[in-house]
Amino acid sequence: MASLSRTQLVGALQRSLEKLGAVDAAWEGGSAAFGACDELSDIDAVAVVADDDIASTFVAIEADLAKLSPVVLRYDVPGTVGFTQKFYRLREAGEFLVVDLVLIRRSDPLLFREVELHGRGRTWFDRRGVLVESHLDEGRDAESARARVPVLATAFAMFQHVVTKEMRRGRAVDALIFYQSMTWRPLVEAVRLLHGPQRRIFGPRYLSRDLPPAVCARLQALVFARDLADLTAKHQEAQIWFEQCISRLEQYGPGCGLPAD
Repeated sequence: MASLSRTQLVGALQRSLEKLGAVDAAWEGGSAAFGACDELSDIDAVAVVADDDIASTFVAIEADLAKLSPVVLRYDVPGTVGFTQKFYRLREAGEFLVVDLVLIRRSDPLLFREVELHGRGRTWFDRRGVLVESHLDEGRDAESARARVPVLATAFAMFQHVVTKEMRRGRAVDALIFYQSMTWRPLVEAVRLLHGPQRRIFGPRYLSRDLPPAVCARLQALVFARDLADLTAKHQEAQIWFEQCISRLEQYGPGCGLPAD
């Protein structure tokens, strides 16, 4: 049983960041920014830090976390640009209450503040007035979404034979993996372009939050297959639905919506 609560851990992180002069601002994002926290949610903490103090800030935070509970696992996310991200699992916080800590360099404009993508983060403090709510450029984003449609349609048409030939070979695992990557995921993107183009980058994540329930249920039914016969049927259904989506996107544009059936 976890003895460290979410409230305790959030409070400790806030106090730890606030006492560091190099930290300009901090907030909680993730599910908290959408009012969607539950007992399985982790803690998505984000802070803006002076460029030269990223490493020392992580050291200080880790030391404070260790005072609460032994850190049993840490993962450093590789390849990030403009920010550094680390995950922490504390023994007394249990399996699910993981700390996802992102430190953004002061000189970098990336603040994860676009409401359409990141919700409205819970501000912990803001010493320099940097946490200004922002929005996507509607015109530019709409243009980008429209430009994506022919690219998506061409790629989909090009690679469906890969799924088919693996099914004919009787290679169930290969066929399923290719189906999920080359058929189902592009279908998800097409459906997102119809129902919520601004959040198209999230792929299969947050479908239940972003899509109508019937549409989400239909996608969910298509992602799993019992055997090759079931996969064959679902591959056909997914292709038909994808073509319907593309046809509607070409006719009416992203954001026009599409019934689930």
